[in-house]
Amino acid sequence: MPDAHRPSQKNVRMKHLIALLIALHAGLGGGIARADNIIWLNSEFPPMAMSQGPHANQGYINVLATYLAGRLPQHQFGEQVVPWQRAMHMAEKGGPYCLLAAFQTPERETYLRFSKPYGYVFPLGLVTRRAQREAFTKYLNADGKIQLGRLLQDPNLRPGIANQRSYGSLIDNLLKRANHSQAAPISQIYQSESTSGLFSMLDYQRIDYTFSYPGELVYFSSRHQDLQFYLIEGNDRLLPGRLSCTRSPQTDRAFTDLSEALKSNHHQELLRNSYERWLPEYLIEPYHRMLEELPRE
Repeated sequence: MPDAHRPSQKNVRMKHLIALLIALHAGLGGGIARADNIIWLNSEFPPMAMSQGPHANQGYINVLATYLAGRLPQHQFGEQVVPWQRAMHMAEKGGPYCLLAAFQTPERETYLRFSKPYGYVFPLGLVTRRAQREAFTKYLNADGKIQLGRLLQDPNLRPGIANQRSYGSLIDNLLKRANHSQAAPISQIYQSESTSGLFSMLDYQRIDYTFSYPGELVYFSSRHQDLQFYLIEGNDRLLPGRLSCTRSPQTDRAFTDLSEALKSNHHQELLRNSYERWLPEYLIEPYHRMLEELPRE
Protein backbone atom coordinates (compact mmCIF):
# COMPACT_ATOMS: atom_id res chain seq x y z
CA MET A 1 0.00 0.00 0.00
CA PRO A 2 1.49 3.37 -1.05
CA ASP A 3 2.50 5.92 1.53
CA ALA A 4 -0.22 8.59 1.64
CA HIS A 5 2.40 11.30 2.21
CA ARG A 6 4.65 10.23 -0.69
CA PRO A 7 3.71 11.82 -4.03
CA SER A 8 2.97 9.40 -6.86
CA GLN A 9 5.29 9.28 -9.87
CA LYS A 10 2.55 10.94 -11.92
CA ASN A 11 2.38 13.85 -9.46
CA VAL A 12 6.16 14.16 -9.44
CA ARG A 13 6.26 14.28 -13.23
CA MET A 14 3.47 16.85 -13.25
CA LYS A 15 5.32 19.05 -10.76
CA HIS A 16 8.48 18.76 -12.85
CA LEU A 17 6.53 19.77 -15.96
CA ILE A 18 4.97 22.73 -14.19
CA ALA A 19 8.38 23.80 -12.89
CA LEU A 20 9.80 23.51 -16.42
CA LEU A 21 6.99 25.60 -17.89
CA ILE A 22 7.45 28.25 -15.19
CA ALA A 23 11.19 28.35 -15.87
CA LEU A 24 10.60 28.54 -19.62
CA HIS A 25 8.07 31.31 -19.23
CA ALA A 26 10.41 33.21 -16.92
CA GLY A 27 13.19 32.79 -19.45
CA LEU A 28 11.08 34.10 -22.29
CA GLY A 29 9.78 36.94 -20.18
CA GLY A 30 13.29 37.78 -19.11
CA GLY A 31 14.38 37.84 -22.77
CA ILE A 32 11.71 40.36 -23.62
CA ALA A 33 12.56 42.45 -20.60
CA ARG A 34 16.20 42.46 -21.65
CA ALA A 35 15.40 43.70 -25.17
CA ASP A 36 17.27 46.90 -25.92
CA ASN A 37 15.27 50.11 -26.03
CA ILE A 38 16.93 52.07 -28.82
CA ILE A 39 16.17 55.67 -29.77
CA TRP A 40 16.74 56.84 -33.33
CA LEU A 41 18.16 60.37 -33.16
CA ASN A 42 16.79 62.31 -36.09
CA SER A 43 16.33 65.85 -37.37
CA GLU A 44 14.07 67.52 -39.91
CA PHE A 45 16.06 67.16 -43.15
CA PRO A 46 13.45 67.19 -45.92
CA PRO A 47 13.26 65.19 -48.07
CA MET A 48 15.83 62.90 -46.40
CA ALA A 49 13.99 62.73 -43.07
CA MET A 50 10.53 64.18 -42.34
CA SER A 51 8.41 63.75 -39.23
CA GLN A 52 5.59 66.17 -40.04
CA GLY A 53 3.58 67.60 -42.92
CA PRO A 54 2.02 65.82 -45.92
CA HIS A 55 5.18 63.77 -46.53
CA ALA A 56 5.75 62.73 -42.92
CA ASN A 57 7.84 59.55 -42.62
CA GLN A 58 8.35 59.34 -46.40
CA GLY A 59 12.03 60.32 -46.48
CA TYR A 60 14.52 57.58 -47.27
CA ILE A 61 15.86 57.74 -43.70
CA ASN A 62 12.32 57.22 -42.36
CA VAL A 63 11.75 54.30 -44.74
CA LEU A 64 15.01 52.63 -43.74
CA ALA A 65 14.35 53.07 -40.01
CA THR A 66 10.90 51.49 -40.39
CA TYR A 67 12.36 48.58 -42.36
CA LEU A 68 15.07 47.88 -39.77
CA ALA A 69 12.63 48.06 -36.86
CA GLY A 70 10.45 45.49 -38.63
CA ARG A 71 13.41 43.17 -39.16
CA LEU A 72 14.44 43.31 -35.49
CA PRO A 73 11.37 42.74 -33.29
CA GLN A 74 13.64 41.78 -30.40
CA HIS A 75 14.49 45.47 -29.97
CA GLN A 76 12.19 48.34 -29.07
CA PHE A 77 12.77 51.39 -31.29
CA GLY A 78 11.67 54.93 -30.56
CA GLU A 79 12.50 58.22 -32.24
CA GLN A 80 13.56 61.63 -30.98
CA VAL A 81 13.52 64.49 -33.50
CA VAL A 82 15.79 67.32 -32.40
CA PRO A 83 17.97 69.97 -34.06
CA TRP A 84 21.02 68.34 -35.60
CA GLN A 85 23.56 70.02 -33.31
CA ARG A 86 21.63 68.73 -30.30
CA ALA A 87 21.46 65.23 -31.80
CA MET A 88 25.25 65.20 -32.14
CA HIS A 89 25.64 66.48 -28.58
CA MET A 90 23.35 63.74 -27.23
CA ALA A 91 25.21 61.07 -29.19
CA GLU A 92 28.55 62.34 -27.92
CA LYS A 93 27.32 62.12 -24.32
CA GLY A 94 26.38 58.48 -24.88
CA GLY A 95 23.20 56.55 -24.30
CA PRO A 96 20.83 54.21 -26.16
CA TYR A 97 21.07 56.19 -29.42
CA CYS A 98 21.49 55.18 -33.04
CA LEU A 99 21.47 57.36 -36.17
CA LEU A 100 21.01 56.90 -39.91
CA ALA A 101 21.92 60.40 -41.11
CA ALA A 102 25.39 60.95 -39.61
CA PHE A 103 28.23 60.81 -42.13
CA GLN A 104 31.38 59.13 -40.86
CA THR A 105 34.19 61.48 -39.80
CA PRO A 106 37.28 60.93 -37.62
CA GLU A 107 35.79 63.17 -34.92
CA ARG A 108 32.50 61.26 -34.82
CA GLU A 109 34.29 57.93 -34.69
CA THR A 110 35.44 58.83 -31.17
CA TYR A 111 31.87 58.43 -29.88
CA LEU A 112 30.00 56.59 -32.66
CA ARG A 113 30.60 53.22 -34.32
CA PHE A 114 29.65 52.96 -37.98
CA SER A 115 28.30 50.11 -40.09
CA LYS A 116 29.19 49.31 -43.67
CA PRO A 117 27.37 51.59 -46.16
CA TYR A 118 23.64 50.91 -46.42
CA GLY A 119 23.49 52.96 -49.64
CA TYR A 120 24.91 55.95 -51.50
CA VAL A 121 23.59 59.47 -52.11
CA PHE A 122 24.63 62.52 -54.07
CA PRO A 123 26.88 65.02 -52.30
CA LEU A 124 26.10 68.69 -51.88
CA GLY A 125 26.26 70.58 -55.15
CA LEU A 126 25.75 74.02 -56.60
CA VAL A 127 22.26 75.33 -57.37
CA THR A 128 21.43 78.24 -59.66
CA ARG A 129 18.54 79.43 -61.80
CA ARG A 130 18.16 77.65 -65.14
CA ALA A 131 17.82 81.02 -66.82
CA GLN A 132 21.30 81.88 -65.57
CA ARG A 133 23.09 78.69 -66.66
CA GLU A 134 25.04 80.42 -69.42
CA ALA A 135 26.87 82.57 -66.85
CA PHE A 136 28.29 79.40 -65.27
CA THR A 137 29.42 77.66 -68.47
CA LYS A 138 32.97 79.03 -68.28
CA TYR A 139 33.34 77.51 -64.79
CA LEU A 140 32.50 73.95 -65.89
CA ASN A 141 35.28 71.42 -66.38
CA ALA A 142 35.32 68.87 -69.19
CA ASP A 143 32.95 66.62 -67.21
CA GLY A 144 30.40 69.39 -66.66
CA LYS A 145 31.29 69.93 -63.00
CA ILE A 146 31.66 73.35 -61.39
CA GLN A 147 35.16 74.58 -60.58
CA LEU A 148 34.13 76.33 -57.42
CA GLY A 149 37.49 77.88 -56.57
CA ARG A 150 37.46 79.84 -59.84
CA LEU A 151 33.77 80.70 -59.59
CA LEU A 152 34.11 82.19 -56.12
CA GLN A 153 36.58 84.74 -57.52
CA ASP A 154 33.97 86.16 -59.91
CA PRO A 155 32.71 89.41 -58.31
CA ASN A 156 29.63 89.43 -60.53
CA LEU A 157 28.18 86.10 -59.36
CA ARG A 158 27.01 86.27 -55.76
CA PRO A 159 26.90 83.17 -53.53
CA GLY A 160 24.46 82.65 -50.67
CA ILE A 161 24.88 80.27 -47.74
CA ALA A 162 23.18 79.26 -44.49
CA ASN A 163 24.82 80.67 -41.39
CA GLN A 164 26.55 78.05 -39.20
CA ARG A 165 25.93 75.25 -41.70
CA SER A 166 28.86 73.10 -42.72
CA TYR A 167 28.98 72.26 -46.42
CA GLY A 168 31.87 69.83 -46.08
CA SER A 169 35.58 70.53 -45.81
CA LEU A 170 36.23 71.37 -49.47
CA ILE A 171 33.36 73.85 -49.87
CA ASP A 172 33.87 75.32 -46.38
CA ASN A 173 37.56 75.96 -47.06
CA LEU A 174 36.91 77.54 -50.44
CA LEU A 175 34.22 79.78 -48.92
CA LYS A 176 36.56 80.81 -46.11
CA ARG A 177 39.29 81.67 -48.60
CA ALA A 178 36.86 83.66 -50.78
CA ASN A 179 35.58 85.55 -47.76
CA HIS A 180 39.06 86.99 -47.24
CA SER A 181 39.57 87.92 -50.90
CA GLN A 182 38.16 90.52 -53.24
CA ALA A 183 35.51 88.14 -54.52
CA ALA A 184 31.77 88.80 -54.47
CA PRO A 185 30.39 89.18 -50.94
CA ILE A 186 28.81 86.04 -49.52
CA SER A 187 25.21 86.51 -48.40
CA GLN A 188 24.16 84.56 -45.31
CA ILE A 189 20.69 83.60 -44.17
CA TYR A 190 19.84 82.86 -40.52
CA GLN A 191 16.25 81.58 -40.55
CA SER A 192 15.45 77.97 -39.67
CA GLU A 193 14.24 76.97 -43.16
CA SER A 194 17.47 78.18 -44.69
CA THR A 195 17.36 76.07 -47.87
CA SER A 196 13.93 77.33 -48.92
CA GLY A 197 14.98 80.85 -47.95
CA LEU A 198 18.09 80.66 -50.15
CA PHE A 199 16.00 79.31 -53.03
CA SER A 200 13.71 82.32 -52.61
CA MET A 201 16.75 84.59 -52.81
CA LEU A 202 17.62 82.88 -56.10
CA ASP A 203 14.06 83.42 -57.34
CA TYR A 204 14.30 87.13 -56.59
CA GLN A 205 17.87 87.29 -57.97
CA ARG A 206 19.34 88.53 -54.69
CA ILE A 207 22.00 85.84 -55.04
CA ASP A 208 23.22 83.90 -58.08
CA TYR A 209 23.96 80.50 -56.58
CA THR A 210 23.87 78.47 -53.38
CA PHE A 211 24.52 74.88 -52.25
CA SER A 212 22.14 72.03 -51.51
CA TYR A 213 21.44 68.36 -52.04
CA PRO A 214 19.58 67.58 -55.28
CA GLY A 215 16.58 66.13 -53.47
CA GLU A 216 15.90 69.54 -51.94
CA LEU A 217 15.24 70.94 -55.43
CA VAL A 218 12.42 68.44 -55.93
CA TYR A 219 11.03 68.80 -52.42
CA PHE A 220 10.77 72.59 -52.74
CA SER A 221 9.84 72.55 -56.46
CA SER A 222 6.24 73.65 -55.84
CA ARG A 223 7.64 76.99 -54.66
CA HIS A 224 10.89 77.14 -56.63
CA GLN A 225 10.64 75.57 -60.10
CA ASP A 226 13.42 77.19 -62.12
CA LEU A 227 16.51 75.67 -60.46
CA GLN A 228 19.47 73.67 -61.78
CA PHE A 229 21.87 71.39 -59.88
CA TYR A 230 25.59 70.96 -60.66
CA LEU A 231 28.14 68.65 -59.11
CA ILE A 232 31.26 70.40 -57.82
CA GLU A 233 34.74 69.34 -58.95
CA GLY A 234 36.48 67.57 -56.09
CA ASN A 235 33.18 67.06 -54.27
CA ASP A 236 31.56 64.86 -56.90
CA ARG A 237 31.60 61.35 -55.46
CA LEU A 238 28.57 59.59 -54.04
CA LEU A 239 28.48 59.68 -50.25
CA PRO A 240 28.11 56.43 -48.29
CA GLY A 241 25.20 56.43 -45.87
CA ARG A 242 26.00 54.47 -42.72
CA LEU A 243 24.16 53.34 -39.63
CA SER A 244 25.83 54.52 -36.44
CA CYS A 245 25.27 53.89 -32.74
CA THR A 246 26.91 55.30 -29.66
CA ARG A 247 29.75 53.37 -28.08
CA SER A 248 27.62 52.93 -24.96
CA PRO A 249 26.92 49.39 -23.67
CA GLN A 250 23.17 49.98 -24.22
CA THR A 251 23.67 49.73 -28.00
CA ASP A 252 26.03 46.73 -28.16
CA ARG A 253 23.40 44.15 -29.13
CA ALA A 254 21.39 46.54 -31.29
CA PHE A 255 24.41 47.68 -33.33
CA THR A 256 25.42 44.06 -33.97
CA ASP A 257 21.89 43.08 -35.02
CA LEU A 258 21.34 46.21 -37.14
CA SER A 259 24.65 45.72 -38.93
CA GLU A 260 23.75 42.09 -39.58
CA ALA A 261 20.36 43.09 -41.01
CA LEU A 262 22.08 45.41 -43.49
CA LYS A 263 24.36 42.64 -44.76
CA SER A 264 21.47 40.93 -46.53
CA ASN A 265 20.99 43.96 -48.81
CA HIS A 266 17.24 43.28 -48.84
CA HIS A 267 16.75 46.98 -48.11
CA GLN A 268 18.52 48.19 -51.25
CA GLU A 269 15.56 48.36 -53.64
CA LEU A 270 13.34 49.96 -51.00
CA LEU A 271 16.01 52.52 -50.19
CA ARG A 272 16.79 53.35 -53.81
CA ASN A 273 13.14 53.84 -54.71
CA SER A 274 12.53 56.15 -51.77
CA TYR A 275 15.71 58.13 -52.57
CA GLU A 276 15.15 58.43 -56.32
CA ARG A 277 11.62 59.67 -55.71
CA TRP A 278 13.19 62.99 -54.68
CA LEU A 279 15.82 63.28 -57.42
CA PRO A 280 15.44 65.55 -60.47
CA GLU A 281 14.78 63.38 -63.52
CA TYR A 282 17.99 64.50 -65.25
CA LEU A 283 20.02 63.03 -62.37
CA ILE A 284 18.50 59.52 -62.34
CA GLU A 285 20.68 58.15 -65.16
CA PRO A 286 23.92 59.71 -63.83
CA TYR A 287 23.05 58.33 -60.39
CA HIS A 288 22.66 54.79 -61.77
CA ARG A 289 25.94 55.11 -63.69
CA MET A 290 27.81 56.34 -60.61
CA LEU A 291 26.40 53.43 -58.58
CA GLU A 292 27.68 50.99 -61.21
CA GLU A 293 31.13 52.59 -61.06
CA LEU A 294 31.46 52.10 -57.29
CA PRO A 295 34.10 49.55 -56.26
CA ARG A 296 32.61 46.24 -55.21
CA GLU A 297 32.93 45.44 -51.51
